[in-house]
Amino acid sequence: MPTLLQLPNEILSLIACELNLQGLLDFRLASRHLNGAALPAFSKRRFGTRYVMLQQHSLENLIEISRHRVFGPALKTLTICIDHLTEHPEYGRTIWHWGDSVRMYHEGDLIPGAPDPTLREGSEEAVVNRPAYKRVLEDQKCMMESGLNTTYLAQAMAAFPNLETVVVDDAFKPWGATALERQTGVPMANGIEAFDSIKFVMQTLRAIILAIAASNISLYQLDLATGLLEGGISPDMLVFPSPVLQYIRSHPISLTSLCLSVSPRNRTHLNSQLVGDLLGFILLFPGLQRLSLAFNDRDEHEHFPAISQTLRLPGLRFLGIDAVQCTEDELVTLLLGHKDSLEEVCFSLVGIISEGGSWQSLLATVRDKLSIQVLTMENCLSVDNDVYCRESGSDDTAYVKSFEISGPRQDWTDAINGITIGNRGLQT
Repeated sequence: MPTLLQLPNEILSLIACELNLQGLLDFRLASRHLNGAALPAFSKRRFGTRYVMLQQHSLENLIEISRHRVFGPALKTLTICIDHLTEHPEYGRTIWHWGDSVRMYHEGDLIPGAPDPTLREGSEEAVVNRPAYKRVLEDQKCMMESGLNTTYLAQAMAAFPNLETVVVDDAFKPWGATALERQTGVPMANGIEAFDSIKFVMQTLRAIILAIAASNISLYQLDLATGLLEGGISPDMLVFPSPVLQYIRSHPISLTSLCLSVSPRNRTHLNSQLVGDLLGFILLFPGLQRLSLAFNDRDEHEHFPAISQTLRLPGLRFLGIDAVQCTEDELVTLLLGHKDSLEEVCFSLVGIISEGGSWQSLLATVRDKLSIQVLTMENCLSVDNDVYCRESGSDDTAYVKSFEISGPRQDWTDAINGITIGNRGLQT
């Protein structure tokens, strides 16, 4: 019987793929031969997705990975984290424990009902290393204002042969952020509450789009919805200066899928034109085949009529709409505007407002006037009441709030007849 080392590399690679992370690491340490056999599995596991900040050391590491003969080709998803420093570090922050929760206290904050955090045993005062903080902040400004971040990103993107997806994320904490926290003494910001944070995210988005254009890659997906960026990106953060637009248009971006979460909450000026700014950004990618558009403030119904009338993408095959209240006619207008290409639709947390029509009528229009192959509804509403559908092939008591309609015309008719409004108190 052959020993482990005598097995073909193909078998060893299959074994490596089945191991958990610790087992894979131990497998690689067993011998040089096993390390080589496990390298593809290790590369896929650890380098299929990389998280990077727009800080020099983080971007230099990304360049090194792009040059590696095995790790570089393994990368498919590049996630840009928005961790950054602000002009005013949060001095005097105290971590305190109240019941089972851990909360942050800032000087001047008063939390109703909370005990005085300065009196809690075991509280910790943040110690800011001011020279280190100033140095890192100056390096960050240099990276953003000189365009060096764009240069690094473009160089790396062009060198990753299998890069498919670029994500902007405010939820994941990269290792580099922890290292900088140890240097400066305070956590990095990763939200967009402050004006300089909004400015940083605007510069980050600009750097990413320019890097994609400059690298001349064919990208499958750009995801600006992951983590929701404090409820969404205000569309005026996606407005680029004329020289930037001129460069992008002269270097068209090949992008198949765009996921975008928008909200006016973080707008940079009161007179911003949400619809014009939003559509101006989306139309930078005229070859889009998939668009997922999420609205995270419930006042978006004020803007959705103009979006439904104006948004037109000639090759759009998939459309996802998330968290908006609107009328049946507005949804129908948007769908009919893409009837020549649209194949799949997903509505999630979409509500039809009072006297705004009905889901049954909308679905009948889709059945009769479009060639939609699959329509998915997830937790949708009709005048604040849940929309249910009777499960196919079941009795009259099995209803679900998330369901899919596909197949021949009769299947659509059965689904439409199975729609009911109100709390069924049954399956979800």
